Amino acid sequence: MRKRLVGWMISAAMVSGAAFALESGDHALQFVSSEDGTTQPYRLYVPSAVANQTSLPLVVVLHGWGVDEIAWFKFTPVKRIAEEFGFVVAAPYARGNWWYRGPAEHDIVDVVEDVRKRLRIDPDRIYLAGHSMGGWGTWWIGSRHPNLFAAIAPMSGFDPQDFVLNCVNLAPFVIHDQLDDIVPVSFSRRPVQRMAELGISHQYREEIGYGHASRMIGENLPRVFEWFRAHPRVGRPQRCAIATRVGQRNRWLALLKTETWPKLARLDAVAEKNGHIRINADNVASFALHVSELPTSSGVPLRIAIGDWQTTLSATKGWAVFEAHGAMDSPKRSGPKQWSLAYQQTLPQQAPVPAIHGKIGTRLREAHANGTLALVVAEILRAYFHAEVCVLDSDKIRVAAGELTTQKLLDAWVHPVERLARIKLTREEILGLNESISKGKPLVVPPAESLPKRRKLTVILPTLLAAQIPDWEKRAEIVSDSLNETLCELATRGR
Repeated sequence: MRKRLVGWMISAAMVSGAAFALESGDHALQFVSSEDGTTQPYRLYVPSAVANQTSLPLVVVLHGWGVDEIAWFKFTPVKRIAEEFGFVVAAPYARGNWWYRGPAEHDIVDVVEDVRKRLRIDPDRIYLAGHSMGGWGTWWIGSRHPNLFAAIAPMSGFDPQDFVLNCVNLAPFVIHDQLDDIVPVSFSRRPVQRMAELGISHQYREEIGYGHASRMIGENLPRVFEWFRAHPRVGRPQRCAIATRVGQRNRWLALLKTETWPKLARLDAVAEKNGHIRINADNVASFALHVSELPTSSGVPLRIAIGDWQTTLSATKGWAVFEAHGAMDSPKRSGPKQWSLAYQQTLPQQAPVPAIHGKIGTRLREAHANGTLALVVAEILRAYFHAEVCVLDSDKIRVAAGELTTQKLLDAWVHPVERLARIKLTREEILGLNESISKGKPLVVPPAESLPKRRKLTVILPTLLAAQIPDWEKRAEIVSDSLNETLCELATRGR
């Protein structure tokens, strides 16, 4: 009887999460990737507060370019600060220099799940922070997984552009140095200005004297942890928003299908106290509201306004599913877009993205299979934009192993600056270009040695490279805001 009772107590403790597998301290751990089955490393700091058998907050910290998962623990006082505040800290490797895209993005979600299996983590107090490439990763992953994190702290990161809309309930604490010569401060000033215009709660701290040094991280960590401690996840937010090219859910709001793919879709919904829910939808074909999660008073009729179109919700639970029709169906029709409303008990499936097909899609698939993807991307861009030459940072074309899919192609160019420019350059100017950050020589198609010497050539290239040319903004034409969007459009339309 005693053995049976002891066995039951151990089992119950493991199920409840009370039997912690880890003691306080610094741990080198691994997890198996849900994306490709590989074993990936990460570091974990567990504070002494683990002995209290209470749920602990978790901060995931993202490293910069050229270092690994040990960097935060080695070059910043994060462990000491985490001990003072009683936070668990996880530092993923995330495939190294993948810019937290593709499998690296999945690794961050996997790390959170792995930590939650080992420790009792408060689901309403999971946070994300990073510096440089990790600052970009904080913007990117936070905006892609707004249901997972309570708040984020991007430091010296890159501009998330329109995806900043997803940060409505993420309370970003943005930090950047005025004199940063690696990632210009404008990359933080722009999203901060955009958040102010969008009414997104945030805090911005602009330093001077640190440049891009990691010392700025350490001296700001107490402020970051204080910010996190003051910002648990909002239970039923009054506002939810989504900016995405694919289906995505953010709390009680879900975008199911875009109108024109792969163009970005935006969905912004505000629940007012009087029972009115006002929704702005751009490039949205279908979306849904989780009625029982809406932050409205019981007994108050729910009035929905999508632009000029209005209706009243009759359901009190399940999902209200809206589908656009009317003016979007025909260019000859005018007037406001109309919507139909249906109810479902479960969330409808998100519309699948178009499959890769056609000549260009086949070329890209074959190139990925034989290891020449960057070369073929350069050839495709050169032909599509009617350029004589394409120059490309080939080290920033990274796609996970296995069959090339549309989802993988959406993240093929891993650097956050995705714009493409067309510009007239001499052979000498082309030869003088270097890859951004890594400083190697970029891919030139056709080879630079074969180019004529005595005239200017029409060149298509990322703005990362164009920025090395004097007065490039006056000389260049921006032809695409997203290299990845262009590739997906070409690869899924049978061209």
